[in-house]
Amino acid sequence: MSLPTAEWTAALDRMNDAITRSLADLERHRTEWAPVTDTPAEVTQPGMLLAWLERRLGQWDARLTASAELAATVEKQLDEREAAVGRWQEMFGKWRDLIEQGVKPASTSESVSLG
Repeated sequence: MSLPTAEWTAALDRMNDAITRSLADLERHRTEWAPVTDTPAEVTQPGMLLAWLERRLGQWDARLTASAELAATVEKQLDEREAAVGRWQEMFGKWRDLIEQGVKPASTSESVSLG
């Protein structure tokens, strides 16, 4: 009875390929998340730790500033849209009042001709 060495070798090759892919994925994730999980494990001196903390706080300040600018832009857009809706409501309210009163507009020369 012979040992299934070819099958074992093939299985080991598949495992090796899977491990290689997993390590590559792990390395990719590590580099993508490095800014978030950047911890000074080797830092022992207070000055180095302080420099690291200042750098991290600077990054967060930049993110907060960008977020505040984006929020201000969105708020301005919402205010503009709210004002436009208010103008439309006012105009339709005037039209409704005119229709309810049965009054025609004062001048037909200013209206747009559809024909």
